[in-house]
Amino acid sequence: MKKIKWCVIGAGGIADRRTIPAIMKDEGSELVAVMDRVPEVAEAIGKKYGVAYYTEEREMLASTDADAVYIGTPVFAHKEQALTALEFGKSVFVEKPITMTSAEAEELVDAFRKAGKQLTVGYMMKHHNLHERAKAMIEGGEIGKPVSVRAKFSCWYPDIPGAWRQQKKLGGGGAFMDLGVHCAELIEYVLDDEIIEIKSMTATSTFSYEVEDSAVVIFRTKGGVLGTIEANFNISDAASTSALEIYGNSGYVSCKGTLAQTEGGTLTHLYAPQGDYSAMQDRVTSEPKTYEGEGADLYQKQIKRFGELLLAGKTDLYFAEKAVHIQKLTEMVYENAEK
Repeated sequence: MKKIKWCVIGAGGIADRRTIPAIMKDEGSELVAVMDRVPEVAEAIGKKYGVAYYTEEREMLASTDADAVYIGTPVFAHKEQALTALEFGKSVFVEKPITMTSAEAEELVDAFRKAGKQLTVGYMMKHHNLHERAKAMIEGGEIGKPVSVRAKFSCWYPDIPGAWRQQKKLGGGGAFMDLGVHCAELIEYVLDDEIIEIKSMTATSTFSYEVEDSAVVIFRTKGGVLGTIEANFNISDAASTSALEIYGNSGYVSCKGTLAQTEGGTLTHLYAPQGDYSAMQDRVTSEPKTYEGEGADLYQKQIKRFGELLLAGKTDLYFAEKAVHIQKLTEMVYENAEK
């Protein structure tokens, strides 16, 4: 069986915690080299996984027989590193958000389209079995017409010296740029709709770093759905229960604990169409159905689907193009918050 050979740019952090283990587990993938600008990190990760290690992208790409490159570096480096990988004829899987700006993102996607190479962005939430189930339920009319959405994603991210996500020039923004973008991408995927209008507020109310630790966004989709996205870096991990709630005119789907790096949590679904108006507003309690997360590796799902495209000789830039759109929305969030 032919395997997709992978090399990694930015071997520490999320790459070591999630993506490299996913590559190692995937039967259709093989890790062949890693690179990190910090020599100690490059050496430690290379030895940990038994592969060649480097401190320069070009040296690794020139020395390694690889089909694909995973990029897990700070956002400011994504565009240059992805274009470098493309220069060496590689397909690229880059972490989200795709780039610092939508203009950079459009340039990047256009370059991969012209080269006929695959570009995928690490929005893994849509691969969660419960989010896929929610999408299928909505498509099947099991909540009626969607009318209202709420997404909540939070964590505890205090002041940390040198943390790139807390520096605007390295990460582009704070809680929304890191967490909120996941919500926006997932909402559009599950609804098969696009967010077109935004009102937003951001604040740094708990910590002292320059990016926001709190963001609230009100939005309208092209299909007329109204909703909110809440992203926070200042809610303790023990209290950070994520939520994706989608209400229709005949029911709801509610995902709890599913906005995470693992395929856990639950989905509750209620189909409860109503006929005539009740002036008494009596609430009839109905029993929703509950479904559980299957516990699969979301990162391995991404790696597997990426590899299947390459093995089939196909390119599909649909989700890369969606990532460009999410970056445009992100700019709208920050611009509106400053008004």
